[in-house]
Amino acid sequence: MVLIVGLTGGYVLLVPSVSVLPFLNAYNEQRALQVGVLIASGAALLMSREARREWLSVLSETPRLARLGLGAVLGLGIVSSALAPASFYALLEVGHFSLLFLVAGGVAAATRRAPKQTKRFLLGSVAISVLLYTVYFAASYVAATALPAFDVGRETITGFGNVRFFNQYQTWTLPLLAGVAIALPKGQWAFKGTVLTLASFWWALVLASNVRGTVVAMAIAAAGVWLLFRDRSYRWLGVQAVALLLGGALYYFLFTSGGGATPQVVERLGEVGPRSGRLQHWTKCLGMALADPWLGAGPMHYAWPPNDFAKAAHPHNAFFQWLSEWGIPSTALMSGLVVWGGWSWIRREVRGTLEDTTEVNGVRVALVASLLAGTAHAMVSGIIVMPVSQMLLVLVGGWAWGRHCGGRGSGNSNPELFSFRAQAALCVLIAASTGAVGASLHDLTAAEERREAFAEAVDRNRFSPRYWTQGYLQVRDPSVMSQVSEED
Repeated sequence: MVLIVGLTGGYVLLVPSVSVLPFLNAYNEQRALQVGVLIASGAALLMSREARREWLSVLSETPRLARLGLGAVLGLGIVSSALAPASFYALLEVGHFSLLFLVAGGVAAATRRAPKQTKRFLLGSVAISVLLYTVYFAASYVAATALPAFDVGRETITGFGNVRFFNQYQTWTLPLLAGVAIALPKGQWAFKGTVLTLASFWWALVLASNVRGTVVAMAIAAAGVWLLFRDRSYRWLGVQAVALLLGGALYYFLFTSGGGATPQVVERLGEVGPRSGRLQHWTKCLGMALADPWLGAGPMHYAWPPNDFAKAAHPHNAFFQWLSEWGIPSTALMSGLVVWGGWSWIRREVRGTLEDTTEVNGVRVALVASLLAGTAHAMVSGIIVMPVSQMLLVLVGGWAWGRHCGGRGSGNSNPELFSFRAQAALCVLIAASTGAVGASLHDLTAAEERREAFAEAVDRNRFSPRYWTQGYLQVRDPSVMSQVSEED
């Protein structure tokens, strides 16, 4: 479990700002490193019987109805994949999500065993990750100042494949930065000031990147924690307010050249209407769901070319994505589990604030705010699709899962989960998921061919990421492309 938490925290710490595989583009590098983390975590669980017992112990503290619901979602996903046109990619997504769930369980087990140490490590990973990115951006900004041809603008302020992927990273981490500032002891003013500066810089880049999702998500998170925690949320809200004000000043000096321009995001917040690309994506999802209501088109099959080449290989909405690809029953089960489980955990955190110190409550509020912001952002963006965002979901969701389980008992009340049959089933799931995810690396060897095939299939050079940068499935297969022509 230490290895799993270390790999997850290390990914979040390094990957957003440090290039380990420079011969790949930014998106494919982040995905390839994520695949490595998932495979290594799966191998660790396979090799250690004690680790599997720890994982099953956490699962045993989950209500039986929730376990049955998760099993049903997995079963429906496998059946849908088997019947899908591109079964390999459908099973790849099922295996990928399964490994993400397994790694989140590893984070939860570590949190339950050593809550304080895990909290410090996870919050430290987030804070240092933002610090490293700040250094990276500062170097880029200085270079742009020295070389006027090197522009710093909406599409060039990040090292991500798309500025929206960077904003997803900000959505998860902005609430946690305020939690770090509150959790630090009162005497450590230098560290508190550093974290507040990082949060201010984060807000400046939110304004500069001109993307609405993070702004809306943070507004919903702020309103949510105030309604839930009331006066115990004031410290967190105050830190965010100060960071936003300082971030606005940084934005003015760094990006407006003293011109006093209003951030463009203010105008973009009003750009919602019938011409919105997202509304077109969601309408397409409804049509796919009506065509295959029980099992959906198949996991990842929003990106199946005969379903039409949209401007994105995913619909920018977690609910509609699941609905169109996994079917109505699976979506109903998954939505119910998220709402039920999330509300159960939030109630426990709210009750806990009545007994703990201000510093501890700051972390509680920050964690709830992070998940509220992530959930809100997932309704308008591909948070459950992109690699860095997925790993942050594992970190934050696994930490919340472990905190929820930590107060429920030892987990020995469900001895059937520790039987040989349970161990065998877990090993089969780990091995199958690891094999499917590992097989995806083969696509990297043909990345250039996939890119060329996509460029020939559609009249645009901008790619639509899903699993890899070129996100559409089997565009090199003549039979698939002939089917696209017939559909047209």
